[in-house]
Amino acid sequence: VKQRPEFKKEAIVAYQLKCLLLLLFCLSFSKGAYAQSGEKVQHLSLDGEWEIIFDHQSEGRIKRLHTNAGFEAFPGRRNISVPSCWEEIEQDYEGVAYYRKTFQVPQEWEGQVVYINFDAVNYLAEVWLNGKVIDVHEGGFTPFSFRLDKSIKFGQENVLTMRVVGPIILQDKLVDNMGRQETAQWRGGIVGGIWQPVSLNATGALSVADVFLETDITDGTVDFAIDLKSHKVQRQSAEIRLSIHSSEGEQVVQKKQEVLLSPGMTKLDWSLPVKDAKLWSPDSPSLYQARIEVRVDGEISDRWTHRFGFRHFTIEEGRFVLNGQPMFLKATFFEGLYPVRIAYPDSKEMAIKEITLAKEAGFNMIRPWRKPPPKMWLDLCDSLGVLTVGSLVLECMDRPISTPYLAKRVELEVRESILRDRNRTCVVQWELFNEANRPVLQQMMHDMSVLAQELDPSRLILDESGGTKGANMYLPYQDVPIQFNDIHYYAGGQVNEKQFNRTLIIGKTKEEIEELGMMGLKMPGRNVKAGLMSYLSELGYASWPSITANNASFRSEGNRMTPAARSHERLEKQVREAFQVTGFDKVFPDLDAYCLEEQKIHGIANKRIIEAARSNPDISGYCIHALTDGDWILGAAIVDLWRNPKTLAYDMTREANQPQLASIRVLPRNIYADEGAELLVTGINELAGLQAQLTIQVEDQNGAIVSTDTFSRDYVRGISELYRDSLDVSQLSGSYLVQVLIHDQEGRLVSESTQSFDVFPNSAWPATSKKVAVLENNSRLTNFLTKQGVEVIPFSSDLELDVPVVVGDLRRAGDDLKSLVKALKPFVQKGGFAIFLDINGSMMTWGAPNPKPKPKDPSEHWRRSVPRTLKDTSLDLLPFDAKLYGTDGNYISRNHIVTDHPIFSGLPTGGLMSGVYENVCAVKSIVRPERGQYLAGVITYDQNQDMDIMKRHYNGIGDVTWAADVLLVEEGKGAMLFSTMQLLDNLGKDPVADLILKNMISYE
Repeated sequence: VKQRPEFKKEAIVAYQLKCLLLLLFCLSFSKGAYAQSGEKVQHLSLDGEWEIIFDHQSEGRIKRLHTNAGFEAFPGRRNISVPSCWEEIEQDYEGVAYYRKTFQVPQEWEGQVVYINFDAVNYLAEVWLNGKVIDVHEGGFTPFSFRLDKSIKFGQENVLTMRVVGPIILQDKLVDNMGRQETAQWRGGIVGGIWQPVSLNATGALSVADVFLETDITDGTVDFAIDLKSHKVQRQSAEIRLSIHSSEGEQVVQKKQEVLLSPGMTKLDWSLPVKDAKLWSPDSPSLYQARIEVRVDGEISDRWTHRFGFRHFTIEEGRFVLNGQPMFLKATFFEGLYPVRIAYPDSKEMAIKEITLAKEAGFNMIRPWRKPPPKMWLDLCDSLGVLTVGSLVLECMDRPISTPYLAKRVELEVRESILRDRNRTCVVQWELFNEANRPVLQQMMHDMSVLAQELDPSRLILDESGGTKGANMYLPYQDVPIQFNDIHYYAGGQVNEKQFNRTLIIGKTKEEIEELGMMGLKMPGRNVKAGLMSYLSELGYASWPSITANNASFRSEGNRMTPAARSHERLEKQVREAFQVTGFDKVFPDLDAYCLEEQKIHGIANKRIIEAARSNPDISGYCIHALTDGDWILGAAIVDLWRNPKTLAYDMTREANQPQLASIRVLPRNIYADEGAELLVTGINELAGLQAQLTIQVEDQNGAIVSTDTFSRDYVRGISELYRDSLDVSQLSGSYLVQVLIHDQEGRLVSESTQSFDVFPNSAWPATSKKVAVLENNSRLTNFLTKQGVEVIPFSSDLELDVPVVVGDLRRAGDDLKSLVKALKPFVQKGGFAIFLDINGSMMTWGAPNPKPKPKDPSEHWRRSVPRTLKDTSLDLLPFDAKLYGTDGNYISRNHIVTDHPIFSGLPTGGLMSGVYENVCAVKSIVRPERGQYLAGVITYDQNQDMDIMKRHYNGIGDVTWAADVLLVEEGKGAMLFSTMQLLDNLGKDPVADLILKNMISYE
């Protein structure tokens, strides 16, 4: 003003007023209310700080906590961030909580239709605004919206209150007629409360209620089924504009039309062509944006936008097909548990990291486990290019339990989950049930499949993963399903020749199996039929994460109140104690070193089973269990809970997923020198065929080259035999490594693989003056020892004390043999030595296994084959009634530690059993023997937490336990050696079994 005195006062005031109006406009925009030319559509986030009352006594109705006065008068009000799970601030809380939020709605919203939108509230949500009832929603993992505008005070403070009944999982109580695990839930946490975002949006009287879009890659068209809603009592004309924009924002096509809308719903079916439409795929995730505007008298009444891509995913001739091209499906199972926020990503960056790690490991699909992922996570899968399975909160290991409300709740989840995500490009399949064994669910499968087709005919629909009665897959726009082998297969930590071959016979006829020379093997899966497409929807092994590093992250970045933080802390404490009790701390004084060794075994097992799956032309894909660690499958993943790759578990899985791979098999893996072996190299190539240079090299344990050969081979697309020949080992002894290198014609390395093997001399055991007494129910052990030149004599109570006694096969033993075995204890006490190679479990008799008790409830079938609790084993029970624990492993880490002891002389010791031990490693172990020296054994955890499946659903793994594979027990002046290793079945077949038995007999 001083510089321009000619300005009049009135002009200055007018200028100031304009600046003030501009400032108010900017402030309103920053709060979420936005406007464009002629537009009244508005949005306001309600995320942030809310108040909460945990209604422990369920007295909120009586005290009218839904009212502002009742809420204000109640003690114990706290603040909580929305979105969040309430167990982030109230440990393990189950029951009822009341929420309150105050907010203002802009005055200019008055006259519009206002909705509150919840992305997910678990489980039952009742809503009031300004003391007036609004509505109720049931279901904890799907979105819902309520209309509010008749109860809003525009331009003033509004008070929103909510009563939320969370899921009851751990406690035996009833709230609103909902009991323990009676509602559909995810097993990763309680996840109570408002755990996903909340917002308000305002529209005009005419709005977009729903849109379903379907793309056709053959002609580049997009079909839109548009539901328009009118709140007018009279018919109203509106201009509907539909446009499609490129990822750069450029409009590529538009359609607009004047439409007369009746009160209520009006349906439109429009189709728009996109010229030269770019296809969406993992390699090129091209996306477009669809925009729908409803205009009345030139002003926008409502707008709807959505990103989508052109893609078509189906099955043709027994193969998955994306955009007309066959693809081998490489999926990974995804628990979706996070270290701090439990069910919701700790950050967008963490979500990006886990999805990127999956892609970098060679996976093209992610299978979320029984929980629809948050919208933000699916946005990332769309943009990063990862196929996903549409997962519903249904049938998670017999949960929810059977009640008269089960069918209704199942249908609710099917309907709302599909409606939420049926426009998602990344979602290519709906998976309805998982291992459903209850009649009420089995009889619903067809009806729910039909419902899924009605809601979304454009995607694959699988009625049941791991189908108890076989699986049905509905192809897009086909109302009659194809039969489908959907298989869950956990081979364990030792993927030996038997487990590899079991994978190779999947989908084969008896004649084909016989031609392969693999008769007698049990085919994995349930009701697997020859000639059908086969998919391994669960496959893999497990290893501990780096426990100490994980716990350091929980202490520095986590919330120690959450179940994951507590279970990790308990795990470290109990594992350290277990190492001391067993004496295995002398083998692994460093817990971190042990975890890394487990991750190596995990990687070897994953790589081997993937190679087997990819070598079978009847298998169309697999899903590795799992991507990230979580709850009671802690350890199953290749990435830990903090999204750190688990060293070799991640690296070797990534190697096995590469598009070009050479699978090496040395048969047998452990070789008698004078019998030789066969070397087989199978080429797996998903890319174009090429003329390749194949180099096969054998190195000894010091890295010295024993033999090498290079030759040309056609490396064709698909599965091919690159090499098969005998392996001359007559002059070899010890450990060796086969390395296969494949180079293209330009000399570039295409693929590199290795496989180890061991060679043992085949000479008879050296002559010894020591005799051996044998007790067995057949002559198998006797015949073997005799063949080795060992003198075998019968056992009697007056046997010389320097004669070792070996107890062989005791199955179906008679009373005479049982009496002799019982007489061994006095013999040992006097100074004798007894070796037990056959231990019978407590669930077995001398004849056939005990009849399995019929469970009271079909949902409790898990109780049938295991003791109720894992208690220490009394040595008085051995060998007749031992408490044994299955330790072959599945999605649980059960790796076997071998100590440096003379019975393992000539073999690798002081580490984990693998490789050379793959045939003889124990598959069952003696649970916590009350005394004795552990020569080999396992430290793991009880997956069932004292068999209480109700608990394992939520609060992670059970207590750490341990078991012995080989136990040396001093008894009086003598000793007993108990073994559950698979020695008897491998004598004369595997030189490792022969060597261990020889060392046992020779042990002083």
